Amino acid sequence: MKKINFADLTDQQLVDIRSQQAFQEGHLKGALNLNPGNFKKFARYYLNSDLPVVFISENSEELTTISHSFEDASYLDIADIPSDKLEKVNTISATDFLKEEDFILLDVRHPDEITRPAPEKNLVNIPFDELVTAYQTLDSTKKVYTLCGSGNRGTAAASFLLNKGYTSIVIADGMKAMQEVL
Repeated sequence: MKKINFADLTDQQLVDIRSQQAFQEGHLKGALNLNPGNFKKFARYYLNSDLPVVFISENSEELTTISHSFEDASYLDIADIPSDKLEKVNTISATDFLKEEDFILLDVRHPDEITRPAPEKNLVNIPFDELVTAYQTLDSTKKVYTLCGSGNRGTAAASFLLNKGYTSIVIADGMKAMQEVL
């Protein structure tokens, strides 16, 4: 996998494989957050294998687990991206979320894995692997709060929705945090 310069970015698919926290703190606009664990399971739903991919990483070791998936992929070190080009993902604590009024609560967990139910107010369940084809069913005029078990898929879902023009906010630490305040 070859390293590219920030100036060489054109219309490639951007996949930020860093952790949810690192992505939330600063990512390149248009990047989809799929950490190595999520990448293996969900890349086939979100990426077009016919288009070039640039992986954004802070550690080249992360690339070894996914490099075989896209033969002609490139990578870009997050440290090589000018800080003024990085955006943050909005997050909210479970406590503060419960005070919100007008929103959509998007639970991206698969129904088979829901052992801790999410709050029912304005709840929509679209598993993350189906979001790529079902996101249009969401009201684009409302804030979409994303929720999963721990925040990984919630962050990935928020990154996808942000790229589609939605206002998307991650519930920090997912149902793990929500369970503590319910």
